[in-house]
Amino acid sequence: MITVAEEKTVDYEVTARIATEAFGSKDVVFSAERMKWLYERSFGQGSTILSVFDEGVKVGQMALLHQKVCSGGEFVSTTQLVDLFILQAYRSPQLVRRIYKEVERLCVAQNIRFILAVPNENATLLNARFLRLGPLLRLPIRAGIGFWWPRGSALKYSGHFKSMTRDDAIDLFSGFSTPATENGLQWDGAMLFDRLDDPTCDYAVHATADLLLISSSRKTRGIRYALLCGFFVRSQAKVASGPVHALTRAACRLWKHSLFVYAGVNNSLPSLPGMVVPARLRPPMLVQLRDLHTDELDVRFDRFQLIDSDFV
Repeated sequence: MITVAEEKTVDYEVTARIATEAFGSKDVVFSAERMKWLYERSFGQGSTILSVFDEGVKVGQMALLHQKVCSGGEFVSTTQLVDLFILQAYRSPQLVRRIYKEVERLCVAQNIRFILAVPNENATLLNARFLRLGPLLRLPIRAGIGFWWPRGSALKYSGHFKSMTRDDAIDLFSGFSTPATENGLQWDGAMLFDRLDDPTCDYAVHATADLLLISSSRKTRGIRYALLCGFFVRSQAKVASGPVHALTRAACRLWKHSLFVYAGVNNSLPSLPGMVVPARLRPPMLVQLRDLHTDELDVRFDRFQLIDSDFV
């Protein structure tokens, strides 16, 4: 008998094995260690794992990563949908519908207002059909070349995250905690530390007096580049284009890549780095949202970057 229920105690080794088998690609191997970090610590609010069982044996799931979002000056309980997978032998439209129905029931029961997703093409249609998620943002992919090395005097810090102590990292990050007046995911020093403490990924941290950048080295189709995961502006500071360029160049220098890539919106920046990649070459990333308190999609985010999703 197939059941769909919240999994109170997650066996991450089993979950990683099932996820790898369900995706069925030699290029996709899930890490139990990373899943544990992602579900328990990555966004500072924990998660709910909705699993599919066949006579007590796990055969699929969807994860709900709980997040702290500010909208209109109020903190709003939010969850982001990730990691939907079902073993091939169990896939059916009826089971997918059951999973989404249970997701909605759990969100209502837990007083969650916003349901967020940054889906792939298949999940986009499922989210819209079964949960009525609508388009919130489209994030064009932007790219550029970091030609010139920055002057050291402009930088307060530029180095690998894992070389920092927890206390030093939190002390630096705390100066860039997001204000309640800014619509979007909320971050403080401890939350940013936990977000970057991914056991399978390396990040770098770059800062001027009033601007912080998180970056990472990535490779797509054989091309290596510095991925600009997120910018954070010190509260009440006004940032000019100079520090944005300086930190972008610092990221390229640290990772030894001339190419950088950014995707996101951030109204605190004077302009976004790089040039928009034509949609025919790389379609924009879609952010979906549903407000469970109303049928109208009347929500605005001032900031949403890759660091706000499980994409990086």
